[in-house]
Amino acid sequence: MSRRIPRWLPAAALLAPLLMLLLSLALYGLVQQGGLAPFGVPTGEARVVPTDPALVERGAYLARIGNCAGCHTATGGEAYAGGRAFSSDYGTVYSSNLTPDPAFGIGDWSLAEFAHAMRHGVSRNGIASPVFPYANFAQLPERDIQALFAYLGQLTPVARAQPEAVMAFPANLPGALLTWRLLYHRPAELQPVEGMDADWQRGRALVNGIGHCAMCHGRRGRFASLAADAELGGSRISGWFAPPLHAGSLDGRFEPGSIATYLRGGTAHDRGGYGAMADVIATSTRYLSEDDAQGIETYLRSLPALPLAEASSHRLRASGEHLREGRALYAQHCADCHGDEGRGEPGRYPALVDSAAVIGSDPVNLVKLVALGAIAPSTPLNPRPHSMPPSAHRLNAREIAALVNDIRERWGSRPRPITPDEVRELGGMVRR
Repeated sequence: MSRRIPRWLPAAALLAPLLMLLLSLALYGLVQQGGLAPFGVPTGEARVVPTDPALVERGAYLARIGNCAGCHTATGGEAYAGGRAFSSDYGTVYSSNLTPDPAFGIGDWSLAEFAHAMRHGVSRNGIASPVFPYANFAQLPERDIQALFAYLGQLTPVARAQPEAVMAFPANLPGALLTWRLLYHRPAELQPVEGMDADWQRGRALVNGIGHCAMCHGRRGRFASLAADAELGGSRISGWFAPPLHAGSLDGRFEPGSIATYLRGGTAHDRGGYGAMADVIATSTRYLSEDDAQGIETYLRSLPALPLAEASSHRLRASGEHLREGRALYAQHCADCHGDEGRGEPGRYPALVDSAAVIGSDPVNLVKLVALGAIAPSTPLNPRPHSMPPSAHRLNAREIAALVNDIRERWGSRPRPITPDEVRELGGMVRR
């Protein structure tokens, strides 16, 4: 008498290869992380905060140029107490409390635990969201991590809890952060490059380390992972488009030294920072030393030009009537400052003919500039910045679309025209 085959056996036979494949991929990803060590938080070491004044001063400088307060301070909240929201398609996460409060901050963390969190994104609180740029901070030398720990240890403790993250599918699934790390996080040390001078080496370390420039300016792949082959190719983030940073986007448009001046709060061809970059300049890069700012410019100009983001192969053009409306609106609202030919007024108003907001592939910055206006931060290098008034109170979405399309048709990369619905989506406060 033959035995009956268990009903589960055929299904198990089919699933076994798939499970083996998934297990192999998980093990491969784990090996790429450095094994289990990154997931083991150091314990048992006493908390000793260095008090050497030079080290604390170095930490304060690094915290400024790394924009630590910018990310770890909620609107209207105490500096470094966390709680700032970062929203994406995958949900909203909140920055952590970096003050030395023992209950809600890092007041009872040892230097070893702090260094581990900085390098690996793993702490007693679990695996950090990739919003925290631990892959960049892993490039910092040990002395700089000590300096940051020393500086943060001198802050006033603030008893503020970090709000719970609110995630959407699939980021809300159990093990989502671990899975993301296994798939996309590939830690690598920043090794010196032979044949490059100290200025270039300094800039490379700043851009890829404490500056974490790719977090905004790097192209994104699946599940918001950074594309390694297009590190600073530009990306839309927090409602703005962070433009590409490489030789192709900088050379020919900005004279030598102007990028360093811009980062330190000055202007480049009469352009100051606007939008999200204005905040970064105001709270962070304006504090760069001249040598560090020049190093960053030197490194960025050395990066090879990258191809533009893929665009539609169909060349669409706005109607003549639509463009004529935009031309009339430009003459009425824009020409007095930017000129009939879009060349601005040297020393006062920037040109449009080579503006990244105009020639770039993404129209969101130009839409927001027209709708919401802009002003650069007031800094010692630009104490009285010129402002651009908003137009959302006087132009509707159709008119803003016509104006933007006319500007980009005349002086931009001539992409497809945008629609009033896109203006409403991109620009925010626009009358219907």
